[in-house]
Amino acid sequence: MAGVLVYIEQVGGEVAAVSRELMGKGRELAAALGGPLRALVVGADPAALAGRVVNLGAETVYTVADSSLAAYTTDGYVAAAKAAVETANPALILAGSSFQMRDFGAALAADLDACLAVDVVDLKVEGGALSATRPSHGGNVLNTFSFAAGKPVVALVRKQSFAEAAEGASGGSIQSLALPATTMRTMVQSVSAKSGVVNLTDAAIIVTGGRGLGDKENYYKLIPPLAATLGGAYGASRAIVDAEWVPYEHQVGQTGKTVSPKLYVAAGVSGAIQHLAGMRTSRNIVAINKDPEAPIFRVATFGIVGDVNEVLPLLTNELKGRLGR
Repeated sequence: MAGVLVYIEQVGGEVAAVSRELMGKGRELAAALGGPLRALVVGADPAALAGRVVNLGAETVYTVADSSLAAYTTDGYVAAAKAAVETANPALILAGSSFQMRDFGAALAADLDACLAVDVVDLKVEGGALSATRPSHGGNVLNTFSFAAGKPVVALVRKQSFAEAAEGASGGSIQSLALPATTMRTMVQSVSAKSGVVNLTDAAIIVTGGRGLGDKENYYKLIPPLAATLGGAYGASRAIVDAEWVPYEHQVGQTGKTVSPKLYVAAGVSGAIQHLAGMRTSRNIVAINKDPEAPIFRVATFGIVGDVNEVLPLLTNELKGRLGR
């Protein structure tokens, strides 16, 4: 076994952001493991996407095309992945850590008798051995797992843990594989998009409001405008979701969405443990709270002690002027 195989997710016909990140990290890990970087694209017609993955640095992109793969099913997608694994014989298989990929990764690992690491935020190869790091206990503990050689490892990685691969690579090839004969226990007849859902997990910038805003009116007057100015999404603490100021789709925290954006602005959020568990891996955290002892300041990159209802209008206006918005 050698090298890395990256499972490529699709969003709107494009390579998903998490897959671009895995292609970047995969190149580094493949070199450390002494093997090639390969990728897998599955779907009804994956050829066009495969060409884009070659540009991200894959030496070989495997495609498995079949009408039964138009929508995700555990049986179909795991069978397709097993065909690629049997051909590539990788030491490491990378995929994102979404709910769907957790289903896929666990089933694939079980079928391969492979090791499994979920919600990974870092991967390293030292002395030929692979290790994976994942948070636990609300993000207060980082656990590192080491894997002995001899079995492949399936690692499901949290979004925005790594930098995205640069485009422009060339020289890779595309290889078509047949979908093995598979008993499909589930068939998807149609997929309908749910309207009004906020995809916080993909956002690079998130502005979140909490009880410190005072009321629902202040939330909508201050938080969405700042998020729009920054070109990001807006979130909410559990307290104001429970108070019915904001729909659940906006909730960040252990019982809401786990996010890891490049910039996270926490406005009037005290920083309860369950909230920190959902956002503390953000790359840059800006906290605004009138309580200088608020727990949110312990994880903040930058902090402003002040009333959010006074600070946010000034901050939004200043950013609009600087960003030309």
